[in-house]
Amino acid sequence: MFNNSFLKKLNILFIESNSEDREHFSNILYKFFNNVIVCSNGKEGIDSFLEKRKEYFIDIIICDKTLTDITGIKILKKIREIDSEIPFIITSPSIEIDDLLTAIKYKATDYLSKPVNAKDMIFSIERVCHNKYHERLKLLMQQDLEDLRTVVNEVALVSKTDIEGNITFVNSCFCEISAYTKEELIGQNHLILKDEKTSSSIYKDLIAKVNEGIIWEGKLKNISKTKEEFYIYLTVLPIYNKSNSDITEFMWISFLTTEAELEAKEFKNRVVKNMYENRKNNNDAREKIDDLMNKISEYSGIKTLLLEEKHRTSKFINQINFYEKELESIEEKIKEVSGKASQKIKQVVTTQKDVQEKKDKAVFLLDDLTIELGNKNKEVQELTKELSTQLNSIKKLMFSIDEIEGKLSKNLEE
Repeated sequence: MFNNSFLKKLNILFIESNSEDREHFSNILYKFFNNVIVCSNGKEGIDSFLEKRKEYFIDIIICDKTLTDITGIKILKKIREIDSEIPFIITSPSIEIDDLLTAIKYKATDYLSKPVNAKDMIFSIERVCHNKYHERLKLLMQQDLEDLRTVVNEVALVSKTDIEGNITFVNSCFCEISAYTKEELIGQNHLILKDEKTSSSIYKDLIAKVNEGIIWEGKLKNISKTKEEFYIYLTVLPIYNKSNSDITEFMWISFLTTEAELEAKEFKNRVVKNMYENRKNNNDAREKIDDLMNKISEYSGIKTLLLEEKHRTSKFINQINFYEKELESIEEKIKEVSGKASQKIKQVVTTQKDVQEKKDKAVFLLDDLTIELGNKNKEVQELTKELSTQLNSIKKLMFSIDEIEGKLSKNLEE
């Protein structure tokens, strides 16, 4: 019996040159699968693969070995140059050793002898794609967790400690708020930030609960290296080993808060708690899936898929709610940065005004000096003109004196 709900999720590329086989199997495939791309030759098959994979994910390729334009083995080689993992089933009336070895080399998924039984083909597709589907599902779940972890790391104070309470990791936000460097914090205890008025019993309760595997949540007042006070809403999560048997470290996630913000921050911590629980549940679910794949019947397989889809949908809803709250926080930060930028712009404008005023004053003084210099030049020109006139007078006088002396000398001689 086929898992029809699972098969209806799959997209198939079917390449077959024989018109009768192509029509027969395409009619069957259309009934069972989501999208079926039917091609009559190798070139059409490769072109369709490149084109259709832009629209949706192609789960598997079924290809005849003896096509009219190119062999199925050569198509397998070309497909592997594009996608190294997509399942590829070859159909052939005869199985030759050389072709079989080449198919194995290029990771052909299955080799079905013609005439192919339709039931055998569908069972082969289901078996291969079932494994691939769960691998892809696990990968997507892991990527979702990584994305969520990245968002939290950007807006929260995040640190890790070993089971002795020594700090082993801090993010940049933690260093910025605490005013300590990473090197100063690694190896220290979180008590380095403790406010002297905060009761030590709070920290004792924290350590006791997380060592028992209980998530601790609460509001704390801390003191930075520069003696500045800051309040945080803290969540401490115990982190288990792969077998979930022993606690190996603790994750400390804090959000800056005030009394007025406490209610909103509690929501964020619930999201963080859900993230941790989802992660633990995901690890448990993955192990169960692996066990069920080998033991359970097809009916149990359908039930597992439904549970996984339900779990995945629930996780996405939690993430969307978290992202909406974080976007609100980021918008507030953007407003704050914009305000500071406006102040800087005003300072620059004021400075530019001062510079312009000084420039205008210098231009004004330069104009006055230019006018005064012009007046002095006029006075010099007038004095030069007067001096030239007097020199001419002196020359005339000396000429007259010379004439008189000449006449006197002449008279004396007579």
